[in-house]
Amino acid sequence: MANLQADLSNEFLKSFMPETIYLVEDDLSLPAPALPDSEAATAQHHVVAKKVDTEVKFTSKVAPTALPKIPQIEAAPVQQQKYRIIGQNHKGIAVLVTLPDADFMQLPQLGFLQKILGAIGLKADDVAYVNNISGELAQFKDLQQALEVKYIISFASRVKTDLPHDKFTLYNPVTVGDVPIVFSHALAMLENNVEYKKQLWGALQRVFL
Repeated sequence: MANLQADLSNEFLKSFMPETIYLVEDDLSLPAPALPDSEAATAQHHVVAKKVDTEVKFTSKVAPTALPKIPQIEAAPVQQQKYRIIGQNHKGIAVLVTLPDADFMQLPQLGFLQKILGAIGLKADDVAYVNNISGELAQFKDLQQALEVKYIISFASRVKTDLPHDKFTLYNPVTVGDVPIVFSHALAMLENNVEYKKQLWGALQRVFL
């Protein structure tokens, strides 16, 4: 009976699985069967495509190159205006003052100043009224660059120059280059001081008359 069962089992297995079956120890895995040429080419194509796709994805993750920074150019500082000038200056005579702007703009209409100019044969349009805005020493070369200067009458505004000259003193005309300069007290001090008026008149006579 046992032999019959063995024969039946063998016959049954042969009819169900006709190939020869071998037992592989330790359940070892078999190598993948070789593919036909067409299938192998297709598989290789998939491998290459996958590799290229991987490379593209890797490249896309590279950080973009940073743009170069544009250097910032600082604006040049605006130079402060040193002088404000009004008047026609027909005869190249600078009337130099250091005044608030509102007072400065009234000089052409200032009766006392026009009397001083009239006494030496000048009219309002013959001079340039120059306000030393900064309040610092007026530079002689800057005045020459700003306007035509043949004479300077300075009312309480000092002048600096590197050119040879005598010591600057009130009511003592000094020539710088070929430009005579007369220094006086401020107009506000002159108007009610007879002694200062006399000294100014004497200095102006030596230069203009």
